[in-house]
Amino acid sequence: MKSPSQNGLAAVVAAIGTAGSAFAASNLTITTADATIGAGQSLVVTVGLAGDAVNGVGAQLVLDYDQSKLSLQSSGGNHYALVSGSPLDLEIYESHNATNGTLVLSLGTTEGNSNVSLSGGFVTLTFTCTADFCATSNLVTFGTVSNQTSKLSNVAAQNISLEAASNLGSVTRDTVAPTLSSVPAGVSYWADANGSNAAVVTFTAPTGSDTCDNSVTITDNRPAGNSYAAGAVTTVTWTATDDCGNTATATTTVDVSADSLALASVAFGGAFSTNNFTRGLSVAVAKSSDTDSDSRTISLATAGAGASSRAEGSVNMQLLGSVDWDGGCASVRDPLHSLRRTFSIADHAGGSGSHGGRTYNSRFEIDGSSSTDYLLVGNANGDTVIDIFDFATFVSQRGSTLDVDTTASTSGTHTDFNASGQVNNADLSFLGVNYFQVDETCGSYTGVQPRSSVKVSELVRMGLGHQAIADINNDGVVNATDISLLMQGVEPRRPRIVPGVSTGTTW
Repeated sequence: MKSPSQNGLAAVVAAIGTAGSAFAASNLTITTADATIGAGQSLVVTVGLAGDAVNGVGAQLVLDYDQSKLSLQSSGGNHYALVSGSPLDLEIYESHNATNGTLVLSLGTTEGNSNVSLSGGFVTLTFTCTADFCATSNLVTFGTVSNQTSKLSNVAAQNISLEAASNLGSVTRDTVAPTLSSVPAGVSYWADANGSNAAVVTFTAPTGSDTCDNSVTITDNRPAGNSYAAGAVTTVTWTATDDCGNTATATTTVDVSADSLALASVAFGGAFSTNNFTRGLSVAVAKSSDTDSDSRTISLATAGAGASSRAEGSVNMQLLGSVDWDGGCASVRDPLHSLRRTFSIADHAGGSGSHGGRTYNSRFEIDGSSSTDYLLVGNANGDTVIDIFDFATFVSQRGSTLDVDTTASTSGTHTDFNASGQVNNADLSFLGVNYFQVDETCGSYTGVQPRSSVKVSELVRMGLGHQAIADINNDGVVNATDISLLMQGVEPRRPRIVPGVSTGTTW
């Protein structure tokens, strides 16, 4: 208990303790400016008067608090702080019982023995939260101690009649982080086929929940327009924040390839012996100064073995994602069997899908499936023409058994043009139909001219001595005469010994 020492104290004490009443449309209240208390924060309440101002000289406050959840702080021996500007600035009496959670205060005014206008807050109490609680009311209330209650009095020794006092309303103190649910899994995308060097990826944001069932706010760092850079792995961080400022985070990765896709649809010309087979496919594309290339294995299908003049298929090819390839030029070939054909690159209208473990929103299109745009089969040595060298290669392999299927990684020569598994005269027809054909190019032609003849000695110098067997008439030159003889049924013979070649060489 503190001893009063201010002027006019006797009048204040007499007024507080004297019966009588004067009604006012006001009530004593306990309020807080922050109904959500985060970790490390204190609960600060204001005790005062709400409603109309009243004329008085003193107040008696009897306050109870839930000591299982709150601990009343003190400063300088006081368990309260006077509100700045309040006329009740004179402490008369204070009694605090921490065990019962009770604080009794008597306040007066230093203005003298006259009534002053009383309104707003009188004192503030600061509590340390000793436990979490969710939307709990009446943590601090107006109480009664030895028949003492909370009241205001005026200089006429009357207790001012007030409406029912209002205790502290709903307050939450939460130190537990919220929970994130339905966090999107990481994704992998191809770059969009539009030259943006990015992929647009949309997510449904996760939801948040909290132990106190407060509203949980979800924020994130998704890029503007949901556009994620190509050639990078971007981490999206989802942050859930509850009303008390507790946070929880989760992440989603977005992996966008540096490349976009093109759907290459191609046809091979000729009568094939197998309904379904695979071939290696190489695509080179160009637009202005940009170039790119890719190799893939393509699955081909024919209308019927030996009946179709075309084998058709399609495959996804990778193109650099930083370039808008629309309107560019694509050069397509089967390196083991065909010449190059060129096609324009357009936007594919097939929508989204997935390929190679990645999702795509859009693809470019390389369309070589029209009735005239087919690959010319018969190129056995992978150069830019079909000529006498391809005939020599065919003859050197004639009678061999080869795999029907080839892939993008198959190397060497492979003259089983009709996919029968056997190199025979049926493959010679591919040479005959396309003989002297030349590669198409994206731009000016810079390739070699087809050769109609080659000396056996030249084949030897080129390391192709085994192809000398194509010199069917054994005159030292492989030329159109040898093609004619083979087509007439003349069988190749072991050629004469060529200077510089061992007699043990297998032709």
